[in-house]
Amino acid sequence: MTVGITDYGVSLPTYHITADEYETVWSRFAARIDRKTVLAYDEDAVTMATAAASTVDTGDVDTLAVATTANPQAGTLVSGPLSLATGLDGATRTLEFGSSWKAGLEAFDAALSFGSGLVVASDAPEAPMEEDTEHILGAGAAAFAVGDDDPVATVEGSAHYVDAYLPAKFESDGQVTDLSLGGYTTDGFVEALSAVVDDALAEADCSTDDVDYAVFPQDDVKMSWRGGGKLGFDGDQMGAGFVVNRMGFAGVASPLVGLAAALDAAEPGSTVLVAGYGYGHGASAFVLETTAEIESTSAGVEDALESTEPLSYAEFTRLQEVSN
Repeated sequence: MTVGITDYGVSLPTYHITADEYETVWSRFAARIDRKTVLAYDEDAVTMATAAASTVDTGDVDTLAVATTANPQAGTLVSGPLSLATGLDGATRTLEFGSSWKAGLEAFDAALSFGSGLVVASDAPEAPMEEDTEHILGAGAAAFAVGDDDPVATVEGSAHYVDAYLPAKFESDGQVTDLSLGGYTTDGFVEALSAVVDDALAEADCSTDDVDYAVFPQDDVKMSWRGGGKLGFDGDQMGAGFVVNRMGFAGVASPLVGLAAALDAAEPGSTVLVAGYGYGHGASAFVLETTAEIESTSAGVEDALESTEPLSYAEFTRLQEVSN
């Protein structure tokens, strides 16, 4: 039995705001991206998760694995309303993850270990609007059905790593704090990612040169891009899955939206690497190989990115006030 991804989809918020809008008001923009997605007043992690999952053929899955750090009702199950909306309510195993931004890949790994399941990662990290940390924070969701029934991509290798390391970014009371530790943060990122990338590639019996598409964590553009370079990957390999430039950092969903974008671009026989990092610190990586089924499957990530509506900074500010 070869387990892999059988279907996948994404959901992005209604709006986006550009770097130019920030620069008009603040005379600067700290995120090194062109724009980021913005939730409408009636959107949250649960609505995005439901929208993403509704695009996926779940087949006979009996496990629902959900990841978010932005549950709008802390202490309750995101999988409750999500299972009802997707028709998986009843005798379904549910798993919920959200202690770090690696949680999306943790949910993916859990579903794979059970042999079939629906993985949904949805997030909308926040920070005070007057802080630079807020500039890169976007929102989005991705859903993946996994199983052995005509997969579009099979898992050929995986690896995991954990150790103790001062977290440079974390959430407190629902707000993201960035300690801006520069090279220290990058060193930890590269150390953890190097361990899992090397091991996952070895298990898949391939090298960095064999990888057609590489997707890395995207909470820091400079660290992610340069970190990928230090691991031996170039812009051609990282480009397709580098969605942060047009959606910002969507927490646990970012690597999985990036994976969906890479799969959209892939052809049969492509090798795809996806890796996630959790501050504190740990990492996971998966190597996938696409099948002929990939030609008839697409999440439409490009269309989703292009269909968001622009906001002025004044509209963005009013929307945040209403939403909060």
